[in-house]
Amino acid sequence: MKTSTSLAAAATLLAALASPAHALTFTVTNGSFSSESGATTIDFGVSALNNSGPVSGSLPSGTAGGVTYSFSGGALFNYDSSSSLPNGISARPVGSTDNYWSIGTNPVAQQGPGIVNLGAGVSYYGFLWGSPDGAGWNSLSFYNGNTQLGPTLNGSAILNPPNGNQSFARYFNIYADAGEVITSIRFGASQNAFETDNHAFISAIPEPETYAMLVAGLGLLGFAARRRKQKEAAAA
Repeated sequence: MKTSTSLAAAATLLAALASPAHALTFTVTNGSFSSESGATTIDFGVSALNNSGPVSGSLPSGTAGGVTYSFSGGALFNYDSSSSLPNGISARPVGSTDNYWSIGTNPVAQQGPGIVNLGAGVSYYGFLWGSPDGAGWNSLSFYNGNTQLGPTLNGSAILNPPNGNQSFARYFNIYADAGEVITSIRFGASQNAFETDNHAFISAIPEPETYAMLVAGLGLLGFAARRRKQKEAAAA
């Protein structure tokens, strides 16, 4: 590793770790899954078909990709083409297969809010968002601890106007700025329903090799500072 490269990398990482809290960046992409390299995807599994309401499957929790995660609130659905569920209860996001997550007001089982907890935090989060509804129907908020990051969003983030179109879905991507992490996400619905699938995330905790680079860079920065002081003292 060249000294100049290590110094530059260490300086960049230090600046990112020391920078103050920032807002979030959002992008919208086609497709049913995240296109981010290294992202871990949670797809809610497969339960037996149920054409009358939520399935019996449990919301996921565990540790993956270096992140301890859990989902709570709302309910999982999985129905076939003969079901009448899209008519007022919950509509499968286009591109979703098997179970998907829905937050709404009816039936009681899918009442929210839906909360995603993300342990020490992530730098990236994404999910497939179907049939987007506007303010007063869908709401989406991001937090670092108890501090909300950025504005509360609704379906206008991916469709304008957000009219609950059940044939429309997009993948919604959220990026934390330098010095910030996302530790939880709140999905709200005051009407039926906020439907999502294929959630994905990337840990905000640097990989071990990144820490090694940081330590090496700090050592080189310290060495360079000492040499500079020695030269200044010799020239005095």
